[in-house]
Amino acid sequence: MDPSFRPSREQLSALLAISRLLTSSVDLPSLLKLIVTSVTELLECEASSLFLIDATGEQLILSVVTGPVGGEIKELRIDVGEGIAGWVAKNRKSLIVNDAKHDPRFSPAVDKATGFQTRSILAVPLMDHGQIVGVLEILNTAKAKQFDQSDVDLLSAFGSYASVALRNAGLLATMREESQILKGSADERYRTLIVESPRMHEVVDTLRRAARSNSTVLLLGESGVGKEILARSVHNWSPRASKPFVAVNCVALSDQLLESELFGHEKGAFTGAHQQKKGLLEVAQGGTIFLDEIGDMKPNLQAKWLRVLQDREFDRVGGTQPIRVDVRVIAATNQDLKEAIKDGRFRKDLFFRLNVVTVTTPPLRERRDDIPALARFFVGRYAKDMKRPHVSIDPKAIEALRQYDWPGNVRELANVIERAVVLASRDVISVDDLTLEAMEPNARPTEELMDLPFHKSVEHFKRMRLQTAIAKTRGSKTKAAQALQLQPTYLSRLCKQMGIS
Repeated sequence: MDPSFRPSREQLSALLAISRLLTSSVDLPSLLKLIVTSVTELLECEASSLFLIDATGEQLILSVVTGPVGGEIKELRIDVGEGIAGWVAKNRKSLIVNDAKHDPRFSPAVDKATGFQTRSILAVPLMDHGQIVGVLEILNTAKAKQFDQSDVDLLSAFGSYASVALRNAGLLATMREESQILKGSADERYRTLIVESPRMHEVVDTLRRAARSNSTVLLLGESGVGKEILARSVHNWSPRASKPFVAVNCVALSDQLLESELFGHEKGAFTGAHQQKKGLLEVAQGGTIFLDEIGDMKPNLQAKWLRVLQDREFDRVGGTQPIRVDVRVIAATNQDLKEAIKDGRFRKDLFFRLNVVTVTTPPLRERRDDIPALARFFVGRYAKDMKRPHVSIDPKAIEALRQYDWPGNVRELANVIERAVVLASRDVISVDDLTLEAMEPNARPTEELMDLPFHKSVEHFKRMRLQTAIAKTRGSKTKAAQALQLQPTYLSRLCKQMGIS
């Protein structure tokens, strides 16, 4: 903006009124609409549009327009450097184009998408603390004269207010998104990485080195060995630690719901899609996305993930505009992916993309040195939950835990300790309090369950039934669901409800 710019009394009054409006609006969609409607009226033009820089800094998103096509246009993305708006974003300079059709920088893509005919354009960059956050355009002046420097100055002044308002609304939107992520994984406050055995020290050393890069990580190992905890640790050790960590279970939802959750959807993409929705991949921008049980992902979604890993872009369900993404991908499975490739259940090209840094987490029976520390950790965790802060575990009970083979791995150990803390009559858990046989095929609820209130005893029996089935299938929830004659998605929901992670 020209430092010599002196707005008229009417312009100054309008700017101050608009400033109050902008700073009072914290809902991002409402703010975007307010910006374009206000600037159209202030500068007397036929239409206006607002582009925002995406999280990668490589694309501009046409977020809102006003004028003859206001409210009709779907999301449109252009590369920084493309068209008038792209030129302004790249060069961070205002631009007047009074004969758009004959300007080589003009791209007709937006006009084609909207049906609007652009004759003249005035565009200014929206800056915040030296960073470009968007581009504001006004189109086809309604005044007798063409766009001139006084219009540039007035639009730049307006843009400075808009940038501050956008920052505040963006911060609030980010806080809301991250709050949703935290709500979805509230129990993670208890999770920690406990490593005592040499085998696990090797695993952790490898992952710490991998965390410094952006390379994809593939975690292999039986169900229940702690792959999600390792994934969270990689995220926390990486430069992305301050950004979101988003965990997705690939068998917890139906195929359609999983696709919508991952990639988001456009309004009207399917029945019930009443508005545009961001997917978890967009929510994870700049951070890490963890795909658990990727070996169970269906082929159509495998193809979409191959595109994400190869090109770092994707389309929302029902969308046509590619969205670029900057995320670290960590995948995990308890399946033999090479066998799955032979059987035609898993794409070979996706496996090669995932197989950059591959680490196999050993089962608990092969790292018994971890058992004492894990057992004491779980005693402390569940004693706190049950408001029994003085509960501890006897050394003989620790030794009994060391001798058990743990077909359900760390998950099974956690559930055995939880049950012991609930049912132990004294403050020291003894060998007699450890119901390891509850994981055997012929296990039955012990007499202690009959002494519990009805609903609590039913809940514990359900938990034991699920644990038994999962243990019998060596940790495979898919096979456990088949054995119990349940849908895998329903079994996954039950496990989540009961804390069987």
